[in-house]
Amino acid sequence: MRYLALLGSHERHGITAGYLQAVLDDLPADAEVETVFLRDYAIYPDTKEKACPALNEIEAKMAASDFWIICAPTYWGGMPGVMKQFFDCMRFRLVRMTAKADTLPGKYKDKHYLSMTTCFVSSTENFFTGITDQMFVTIDRVLTGAGLIKVGEFVGTGTWGTHAPRETKLAECRRLSRKIADRPRKDDNTLKRYILLFFMIAIMALITMGLQAWWFGVFAAGKFWLTYASFVIIFYVLLASILHFFTFVRHRRR
Repeated sequence: MRYLALLGSHERHGITAGYLQAVLDDLPADAEVETVFLRDYAIYPDTKEKACPALNEIEAKMAASDFWIICAPTYWGGMPGVMKQFFDCMRFRLVRMTAKADTLPGKYKDKHYLSMTTCFVSSTENFFTGITDQMFVTIDRVLTGAGLIKVGEFVGTGTWGTHAPRETKLAECRRLSRKIADRPRKDDNTLKRYILLFFMIAIMALITMGLQAWWFGVFAAGKFWLTYASFVIIFYVLLASILHFFTFVRHRRR
């Protein structure tokens, strides 16, 4: 099993790198592990005349690996420049573009990846403000667009004023390491998603009908349209809230 870690921080041996190393150190002894410190490479876009040598080198490592670990700190609520530059320059190597500019998974389809980031704020503040959300959204947009399958994500909060990774977070890294050590499989969560959706709808319908019964008296004579309208409104608000949560607030914030 081959693991490739892409480190997009400004410091080779900083706190972010420490959390990444904790994941790598706990992988099986027979695992092949390599870390690419992106600042070591002169990364720039390919041109018609010449492909970027650094991208060629890194891409060869990506192609040879079974599992990618994407690790970078969160700056200004988003992705640091070195990682963003790398993803931007890798765009046409990661995906296929149709004549209509549609983006389709490329040659890395069905590989697996883990996302890692750090931030200055506390776990509590990050939970309520979602400082690290955009970082994960960008990583997911790039890699799921390329057809990769996400295995998990990690947030190392509270890095301001500290000089070393926190032990509680290091323990979380080690748990993640054991999780990704199992040989990846193709995404087999489709059935689970349908089951989850069924229970979500069942619960929402139960809440909706319960509120209707409490407020209006469901099935009461002459109240059909009132019942119908209240059902639509309540169901819409509940569904929209759940979709908003899973779209924008679903990332780890602890």
